[in-house]
Amino acid sequence: MGRYELLHKIAAGGMAEIFLARQWGQGGFFRDVVIKRLFPHYAEHEHALRMFQDEARLLAELCHPNIPQVYDVGYADGYWFLAMEHVRGVSLADLCRAAAKAGKPMPLAVATGIVSQVCLALHHAHERRDREGRALRIVHRDVTPHNIMISPDAVVQVLDFGVAQTTARVDTDAGAVRGTYAYMGPEQVRGRPLDKRADVFALGVILYELTTGRRLFRGSDIQVMTQIVEQDVPPPSRQLPSYPRDLEEIVLGALQRDRAKRTPSAAHLALALDQFCMRHGLVSGALVVSHFVRALFPYERAHELGMGIAQTDGSPESTRPASNPALGSRPGDRTAAMEEKLLSEELRALQSQRRAGPSPAPAARPAFDNREDIELETEIEELNPDELLLDEEDWSHEAPRTAGEPDRLGLDAFDDDSEVKPVVLLSPRRKPREKKTDGAFMSDLERRLREDAD
Repeated sequence: MGRYELLHKIAAGGMAEIFLARQWGQGGFFRDVVIKRLFPHYAEHEHALRMFQDEARLLAELCHPNIPQVYDVGYADGYWFLAMEHVRGVSLADLCRAAAKAGKPMPLAVATGIVSQVCLALHHAHERRDREGRALRIVHRDVTPHNIMISPDAVVQVLDFGVAQTTARVDTDAGAVRGTYAYMGPEQVRGRPLDKRADVFALGVILYELTTGRRLFRGSDIQVMTQIVEQDVPPPSRQLPSYPRDLEEIVLGALQRDRAKRTPSAAHLALALDQFCMRHGLVSGALVVSHFVRALFPYERAHELGMGIAQTDGSPESTRPASNPALGSRPGDRTAAMEEKLLSEELRALQSQRRAGPSPAPAARPAFDNREDIELETEIEELNPDELLLDEEDWSHEAPRTAGEPDRLGLDAFDDDSEVKPVVLLSPRRKPREKKTDGAFMSDLERRLREDAD
């Protein structure tokens, strides 16, 4: 589809289907992306097409490591499509199912670490302003475990802003209920105007479920909506008597039916979780989350013959795929074939421009007023790593782990990097040009050799 090669379908929804694709470019460039392709019959529906295009414009305004980036939006081969960052990993819903099947309840450190990253992503979206400084007032409206992806390296990303409410577009279906009922706030169920506290309620539901291991709202859609609107959330300590009291206050604060009493923002919720972890000595960083994810989903990237870029013997020709498209039996030939195709299209475009007529003469370069050309010499100075690193006694304050003490983080599983060489930092410093004679150069070289010998 255009310059994208569709590899396989990932999922399909009510309005669009999702593909894993590969973007090709000149010079052997390629990368994996996700293509969200609108169904053709929705392209004829003005409101559906506008929502699809508005999602691309909205994502282009967001720039956060916990929100996937949008690369392209366009129309090709009869389809409207959206090209986005490919997030490798599993959804939070799949992670919870795998943990339940394996009998491994999610630790509090992992649950708070995941929710904290989601809070930061939503806080960025809630407070984002456009290029004129006007508030976008984004409300995601569908924060669920299915729309939260976790990579093996513990990067949590919030997906699917397709039904988000924002001042960047006029919602023609005013009062319509959009989202997943079990994660809606009371005002969202009633179809009332929303603000960022609706997403805080959804975060409270997710935090409740991750820390208790149980669904909060169950039953049919009518039963779920009735529970959300008319009943207060039961304290988590009813499910688990040993549930921490201060964490229970955080969860119930995010699940208040009256949004005037609810936790005011996702940033407040993230700060409260950080303070809870500090009080209880919990480490909720990326290594802890990654260790839990990899324990349930052992991850290894599939090998693709002919698609590697590493050079085995130091020569570019050793890993360069064959340039003859007729040799289609080898997997690496796809790279060369696509590269030659794009190059031929570019050459044809240039030839057509030449036939159309001569191009205008380029503007004359400004002279330097009879001055000699300026040459800047950059000397790469090697710094001493000992000046940049602290002594081992300054940072190693922890007592060594005894032989019988368990390795809670699984750090023993990491490889020994004793063969790794120290990093040499290079700082370019601009110095004036110096003309040295051969004698001065030799004396300077001898001085440096004596210093090295010492």
